[in-house]
Amino acid sequence: MVYTDPPEAKSFLGRVRSRLLDRRNHVSRRRISQMAVLLVVVVEVGCAGGMPRDSQLYLPRNYNFAFYDTHTRAAQSFYAAHVAHFGVYEVALTQGEDATDAFGDLETRIRRLVTTPPKFEPPAELIAPSWSRMAHLTGRAMDWTHHLHSQLYDILTDPSVTEKQAAGEGAMAYYLTNADAAFSTRGYGHRWMMGGGTWAGTFARKYPDINGILWAYHWHHAAVYEALMEDTPEAQARELDRVIDRFVDSVLVTPPDYMPLVAEVAPRFSKMFPAAAHIFDNLHMMHDAANDIMVDERLSREEKEAEIQGMLRNQVYSTQDSVVAPGIPTMGDHTMGPGAMRIPTLVDGSWLPQGHSDSRMVPMAEFMMPLMPEEVAR
Repeated sequence: MVYTDPPEAKSFLGRVRSRLLDRRNHVSRRRISQMAVLLVVVVEVGCAGGMPRDSQLYLPRNYNFAFYDTHTRAAQSFYAAHVAHFGVYEVALTQGEDATDAFGDLETRIRRLVTTPPKFEPPAELIAPSWSRMAHLTGRAMDWTHHLHSQLYDILTDPSVTEKQAAGEGAMAYYLTNADAAFSTRGYGHRWMMGGGTWAGTFARKYPDINGILWAYHWHHAAVYEALMEDTPEAQARELDRVIDRFVDSVLVTPPDYMPLVAEVAPRFSKMFPAAAHIFDNLHMMHDAANDIMVDERLSREEKEAEIQGMLRNQVYSTQDSVVAPGIPTMGDHTMGPGAMRIPTLVDGSWLPQGHSDSRMVPMAEFMMPLMPEEVAR
C-alpha cells in the first residue's frame, strides 16, 4: 500500500513552503528543498500515527535562520542533545527501563553525533515515534520551546536587529500565547526535578554517563547564549568556537554535578531576558523529570503517562499562578542581594514585559537551591 498525503496535509505543506519562501527569499534553493523534505517527513509521521497535530507555527520574522546561516557549526552542535533526550524516552518505552545494552548503544550514537552532527535537527517524532504518541502534549511543549530557543539565537545573531531586547520580548510574548505549551516564566530552580515524585533522581543513578551528557548540554545551550551577547559577529564567532571547544574538551569529559541553570552560565543573557532563562530552566527540568519517569520500573506505562502529563500541567505558563512548586518559599518581601533577578508576573491576566517595575524581584538563592530546608526558607 502506497501512502499519499491527505488533502489537508498537502494544503498545510503548501502554506508552509510559501511562508518559508516569503521569509527567507535569499536562502538557496537547495536549502529550501531540504527543509521541505523534512517537513514532508514530519507531516507523514503525524498523519500516519493518527494523532491530530494542532501545533502553532513559530513567529515569522526576517531574522529566522540567522543563527544557522551565520554560525552553522554552533547550530548543528545542539542536535546530539535532541537525539539524547528523545532517544532516552524511546528506548525506555520500547525496550525497557533496564535495557543496558540499548542505552549503551544510544550513548555511543550520541557521542558520535557530538563530532559528526546531522545537517538539520531531527524532529522528536522521528527520534521517538512511540513516546511522541504517548506523550504528545509534552513533546509539543518541548518542541514549541525549542522554537523559542532558536528565535532568540537568531535575534542575538542578526546584526539587522538593533533592538535585541524588544525583538526578544516580542518573540516571548508570541510564545506565551500558546499558554498550554509554553513553560512558566517563573524561576523554580531544580525543585520540580528534585521534588516531583518518588522517581526523582532515578535516571542519574541508573545511567550516570548519559545523564552527564545531558547536563553538559544544558551548560552548552546557556553558554551559547552568553557568547551571542558579544557586540560584533566576529566576537560572537570567536566566543562560539571557544564554547564548543570547551564543551567537547572539558565539559563533556567532566560533566556538571547538577543541572546547570541558565543564569549561572549566562548572566548577561539572563539579565536581558530573565523570563526566557526561567523558561529554559523549566524545559530542562521537564526533560530530566521525563528521563526519571521513563526509566522507573516501578511505574506502569499508564502511570508514566499520567506522571508526565501532571508534570507538564504544573510547569506550563497557563497554570503558573495557581500551582506552587515543591519547596518554594512563602512569597513575600525579600532583601535584595547580589544576583537578584526580576521575575515577570501576571497583572489582570496580562504578562508584564521584562524589567517592568511591578514585576517581583527575587534573590538568585530562592530559585537556585532545590528543596530548601524549612528554616532556611523562612
